[in-house]
Amino acid sequence: MRERAISILLLTNVIGLAALSALLLTAFGPSRTAKFTELNVERINILGSTGKPVLVLSNRERMPGPSMDGKTYPRSVSEGRELLSGMLFFNDRGDEVGGLLFNGFQKGAGANDYGALGHLSFDQWRQNQVLALQYNDHGTRRRAGLIVWDRPADISMAEELDRATKMQTATKPEREALRQQVAEARAKGAFGEQRVFVGSEDQTALVQLSDAKGRVRARMYVGADNQPHLDFLRENGSVEATYPPPNR
Repeated sequence: MRERAISILLLTNVIGLAALSALLLTAFGPSRTAKFTELNVERINILGSTGKPVLVLSNRERMPGPSMDGKTYPRSVSEGRELLSGMLFFNDRGDEVGGLLFNGFQKGAGANDYGALGHLSFDQWRQNQVLALQYNDHGTRRRAGLIVWDRPADISMAEELDRATKMQTATKPEREALRQQVAEARAKGAFGEQRVFVGSEDQTALVQLSDAKGRVRARMYVGADNQPHLDFLRENGSVEATYPPPNR
């Protein structure tokens, strides 16, 4: 009788485990769609056919670092990444190709002592962002608008990320050597330059065009006087011509 009872108990457990497994497989298997009224998570990874993420939605604590050329870098090498929540997009190679990021936080007790940012960007192939809609607010200064960059097509952003990663653990002499490398790379145009800004800066409506070295050469704006202005600038930043002329 005892052996029979043990056999019945074992059989019951096996049947129960099989039923539970079948329920889980049919409810959450790849061929079924689950419906939820509300879902609380800290991060969601949307995977492509290769198993790599094509979209990540995350809070700021779980936001991944940048990825390029098959390598994932620390969040700290991307300025401000550790402070932002939102979503990141990736291509089939696993390279980050853009994102929607945002946050706002109080810095101190003052009414204007805060920071806020909203950022939607699109990245060039194996490079940094080339198009962005951005709102950046430091309490007393704010800027919002469309920004366009030109980036080199023959240099991967991985080079910049590698240097930034090495900088975090480098000794003082190593940091000086890395800073020299950054300066040389910047002089050669490795980082690209901002070419266009269209938006509002500190309550001035502004269209700003820059040359291939990032120097502002044309500026159209309506400032606090509510009058339109058009300036053409020299390479050193001084105004070469303006309309309407100052004497008018």
